[in-house]
Amino acid sequence: MSRFPRLSSRATKLQVLPKPHVYAPPAGPYYEPDLYPDGVINLSTAENSLLSDRLIENFSRPLTIYSPHLKYRNTLIKMTLPTVEDLLPQYVNDNFQPLVPVTRENSVAGPGIGALLAQLIWAIADEGAGVLLSAPFYDDYVRDIVHPTGALPVLAEIPAEIDSLSMEVIPYLEKTLLESAARGVQIQVLLLCNPHNPLPQIVAKEVVQGYALLAEKHNLHLVVDEVYGMSTFESAYPPTPNVPFESILSYDLAAMGVDPSRVHVLAGPTKDFGASGFKVGLLVSSSNLPLLELVRPLFRATPISAASDPLFARVLNDKPFVEKFLVDNRKMLGAAYELVARWLIFHGLSFTRANAGVYVLVDLAPFIERIGSSSSGGTEKLDLAVAVMLAEKVFLKPTTLMADPIPTRFRLIFTHPRPTMELALRRIERAFGGLIGAIRLHQLKLGQGR
Repeated sequence: MSRFPRLSSRATKLQVLPKPHVYAPPAGPYYEPDLYPDGVINLSTAENSLLSDRLIENFSRPLTIYSPHLKYRNTLIKMTLPTVEDLLPQYVNDNFQPLVPVTRENSVAGPGIGALLAQLIWAIADEGAGVLLSAPFYDDYVRDIVHPTGALPVLAEIPAEIDSLSMEVIPYLEKTLLESAARGVQIQVLLLCNPHNPLPQIVAKEVVQGYALLAEKHNLHLVVDEVYGMSTFESAYPPTPNVPFESILSYDLAAMGVDPSRVHVLAGPTKDFGASGFKVGLLVSSSNLPLLELVRPLFRATPISAASDPLFARVLNDKPFVEKFLVDNRKMLGAAYELVARWLIFHGLSFTRANAGVYVLVDLAPFIERIGSSSSGGTEKLDLAVAVMLAEKVFLKPTTLMADPIPTRFRLIFTHPRPTMELALRRIERAFGGLIGAIRLHQLKLGQGR
């Protein structure tokens, strides 16, 4: 007889989920030029460090903390000073051009996009129901879909030759929806990330409208994750088509024949400011106030930290600072992307052209073919590729974890400070034996060799 108390039936069901993948980031220490010059440079986590010094300088100014900042959040929100919850709606209004202004009443603030998505899925999907999304997809959505709801991610597998951000994806989504229902998994939610992750591109308005019409046709909730909405940029290497970002909040859904109450948007400033650790996000559902009233109390136990609130509230309340920061961040994103794009082009590596996000998908097949025996299988060679890079103190993980139809692609984060990024690229070259030398790196710094 077991000595341990039994788990709940819900938890027991979750035990059969896939175990954590073998490409987890190393324990560290991670690279820091002064503290850990021999540390691992992690190019797998979607964080933006390009303007960290400027944000730290802002945070380092004298700040008055009042006693309510040390207490429960319901005490803090009764202060006359603006809180993050007051200012997040205005941030969305200023930058996303919503048709219906976002307010405290038609939105819910929470400790990060993942936490908001998890509680939203709990409210709109039954246990065992399906959440439909196209592949490749952001793999941590699995965590948010499954916990705490017990819903199931259902992937529409898109052939490699099909642009999964084009209108061609809609028939694949509908086909998967019908096949899932035939298997007994009823789709209740359609999930779209725009700008996309891991594909570093803005989704065209007609495609987003296609998602909305599909949701309307099959009576689904549509969740649109717009966390990278302000992390867009121009560059010398744009995708085709190179479309501007337009939030679904700006659409006239009713005129399209879509019930606005089925559309829910996730947004927030932390990706734009390179401050993911602050865990600040907003769920907007302008026409479904009963849903928000259901979700809002769920964050009383896990709210945005009352201690970190004054720091980010001060940032958001300084509109000139925010406006300049966002403009400069776009410029920095474009320059950082161009550096990596030139390096990839020089090495003959194919990659996804980008206009949003902090990453590119790069096909390392030519590099991978240099390692292992000719008899090595695909998974074995991927394992070797990760291992040889880690031996050179740089970490990348393959997008097979994201159901990428191209099995040799990796998501490469390009938003480290420039010296760190250049060092990471040199380490990748050493890992695969393809050194290009100091002259070539000097050319890249000068913007030559495009």
